[in-house]
Amino acid sequence: MRNVGHLDVGPLRFALRTAELGAVRYSDPAYGGFFSAAGPGEPLAQLPVDLVRGVPPPPAGAPLWRAGDHWAVWEDGADLLFHVGLRAPETARLACRVARDLTRAELARSSAEREDGICEAPLRYPLDQILSWGLLAQIGGTLLHAAVAVKDGVGRVFTGRSGAGKSTISGLLHAAGWRILNDDRVVVFRRGGEWRVAGTPWHGSGRFAEAAEVPLAGIHFLQKAAECRRESMSASQIRLALLDVAAVPWFEETWAQGTLDGLERLTREVEIARFHFPKTPAAVRELAGIQEFRGAGACA
Repeated sequence: MRNVGHLDVGPLRFALRTAELGAVRYSDPAYGGFFSAAGPGEPLAQLPVDLVRGVPPPPAGAPLWRAGDHWAVWEDGADLLFHVGLRAPETARLACRVARDLTRAELARSSAEREDGICEAPLRYPLDQILSWGLLAQIGGTLLHAAVAVKDGVGRVFTGRSGAGKSTISGLLHAAGWRILNDDRVVVFRRGGEWRVAGTPWHGSGRFAEAAEVPLAGIHFLQKAAECRRESMSASQIRLALLDVAAVPWFEETWAQGTLDGLERLTREVEIARFHFPKTPAAVRELAGIQEFRGAGACA
């Protein structure tokens, strides 16, 4: 096997290898900063992914988990078998055999190369995101359905169910000069004794997808409102709210437990509160004045 590039998402690295295919390329701008011929820095968790040709048919038995026609996972001894694009055209399907302990993976594609010999985006959404859940669980991190905005070198995470206002707050803060790493999916984790947050290639409507990580200053659960205020939350409220926005891979016990342990530590160690906000510059002014959450507050 020869190395053909690294796909890095925050503290995670997917080391792409092949004995059969040509060069690898990611043409989608969202992946532009995440793929490189030789990823810099030191990952906290890494998965070697061997690229091969030919997608086998899905197993005949019932899957452990099925996400509609998008993807499903089966178990096969010490391995998990993922199939993506269950009803998609054959050329768009993926199959991946992964060791439960994430020490190895084999990724098969129906149509592996373009006419010019380039293998286009072999590991891509949603499979790269699914495998990230397992790697994050190993280091006590998690993927959140959230946006992250950076000011003065630290990141603030804005999260909530669909419609809570992640795109709205991202747009307001971006217009005010904040740096938006992502407006839909972020990873939170510990590195060097501190909590950090990183952007991902899995963006929302604003198409913010920057490959960078920064210290995590706090997490805001969004609530649209006529006036701007902060509201403190109890530990039990935070736990339930995090379960609503975190990706917990329930289909694999060790992955799920690692994620839950990380969420528990996050609850204890990071400032987390609700942020009620209107779609006005008042929300930006309030956030600009926050260095850390200290209970309820009001906009001027």
